[in-house]
Amino acid sequence: MKPHPAPPCPVGITTWERRRGQSPKQTCTMYSQYSATLLSIFILCLSLSACSGADDRERPERPDDVDIRPDVTFAIADDRPLHIYIESQGVAEPIRDITVRPRISGFIAENNLEDGELVQQGETILAFDDQEWQYQLQQAENEYETALVAYNIETRQRQNRGGNDGNGDRMVRISTGLAAAEMLMERAKLDLSYTAIKAPFSGKLSVPVAVTSGAYISAGSELGRLIDDSRLLIRFDVLESELNRLSRGMAVELTTPSGQRKVGEIRSLAPVVDFESKTGQVVVEVDNSDRSLRVGMTVEGRIRAETHSGTARVPRESILERDGGRTLLFKLNNNIVEWVYVDPEFATSEWAIINHNEIAPGDTIAVGRHFALSHLQQVRPRMLGQIVREDVVE
Repeated sequence: MKPHPAPPCPVGITTWERRRGQSPKQTCTMYSQYSATLLSIFILCLSLSACSGADDRERPERPDDVDIRPDVTFAIADDRPLHIYIESQGVAEPIRDITVRPRISGFIAENNLEDGELVQQGETILAFDDQEWQYQLQQAENEYETALVAYNIETRQRQNRGGNDGNGDRMVRISTGLAAAEMLMERAKLDLSYTAIKAPFSGKLSVPVAVTSGAYISAGSELGRLIDDSRLLIRFDVLESELNRLSRGMAVELTTPSGQRKVGEIRSLAPVVDFESKTGQVVVEVDNSDRSLRVGMTVEGRIRAETHSGTARVPRESILERDGGRTLLFKLNNNIVEWVYVDPEFATSEWAIINHNEIAPGDTIAVGRHFALSHLQQVRPRMLGQIVREDVVE
């Protein structure tokens, strides 16, 4: 049985294969495989085209009249006054402060030096063993008594001779040693008083290093501090341009590091301005009977320097500046924003006063996502602080 003849090869293959050095049979086989691959690709493209056409028929066409409105944040204008504040930072310091420093040397007999201890005026803080000082006082009193006897004898003798006068009495006190004895006795009494350190005022003790009873302390050693923190002084540095807007007795709003608020008043204003920083110092006094402020704390201070009022007060971020430097804001009217050109009378970083016949208290003013708005544009209003779910479709 004769084999089936091979399919005829395309014209020109024989000559081309001769150039490549292949036989006609090999060339026909390669050509058949190439044709089958092209056919498979063509069928696959037709299938994909059919699927795509089916998806396009199922997807609804997007209407041309879809209403796309941006979300814009709004706030309500009010008629509250606008306060201008001068703000600064200061450090709390006690109204009275002394260093506990003994005037004599000796061994400690009584010790009430405890860090943070509250002591009352006249209470003993520290006492030395006074046995030595009692002895010195007794010795000085004995010497005084001896000198006094000698003085009395000399005085009577002078009276008998009739030569006693004021200047002579002074010489007698010196010659008999009475004057020196009096000074020594008074000095001994003074030294004895130094053996006990008493609180000159009520306050708290600050003792960085513990002091032990029985220890020897040298004269002049710094043992701690007595602080009267029932009232505190806070020094604020204020710019020279703002000093003349302040005066004694003005109220000052204070904020502690923990967020607690207090109210103090200006006690004094510096008569000179620092040459380098160009600031002047303002001293504020505040009640601290609750001891909520501690010495050394950083305190935020705010002084109300001016107050302004007008037709309406709006948030500062509502005011935009367009080309040419003109300022405007957007007012909401039935989900449509209208721009109104305004010129703020006064403004701070938070608020602005507007005097305009188209802006009144109660108006809804755009404050966020409003930079690209145009006049009479429809929007989706969101009030300031309102939480909007992204999956809600209006």
